[in-house]
Amino acid sequence: MSTDIAFFLAPDDRSAAGTHLGGPKSRFTSVTGRHFYADDAVNEWDTYFASPSPDRTFWQRTNWIVPVTNDGSGMFALPARLTSALASADAEELEELADRWSERLRREDGDDMTDDDLLAIVRSVAQLATSAVTTGGSLYCWFY
Repeated sequence: MSTDIAFFLAPDDRSAAGTHLGGPKSRFTSVTGRHFYADDAVNEWDTYFASPSPDRTFWQRTNWIVPVTNDGSGMFALPARLTSALASADAEELEELADRWSERLRREDGDDMTDDDLLAIVRSVAQLATSAVTTGGSLYCWFY
């Protein structure tokens, strides 16, 4: 399970990759979380909005900026369709998504579930998505 997770907005893949050691921290605006699988979260969000093809797994359809390394860290770009969907989602959709995500984590992790405010994370990532859409940047997820 990833311990530290940061969703962040960067102008391009190269700029994002430059933050791999240590994460985006103060270099880019980010939303942080802890103790959940970043790839599972993004896959769930993408499935909620877009229903991607079941023929390819999340790992196969993901643009890995830094593939998972020996220390367990990695970085990927959120799909453009998900960025657009998050940017255009209304408050009700974001609440429903956070509830769905929370329910899955509660089923899978029980008492070990993250204590992050999942709705706050979803809302904040949606705000980053809005910025990405208006500035032409991309959303990334770094985890360690």
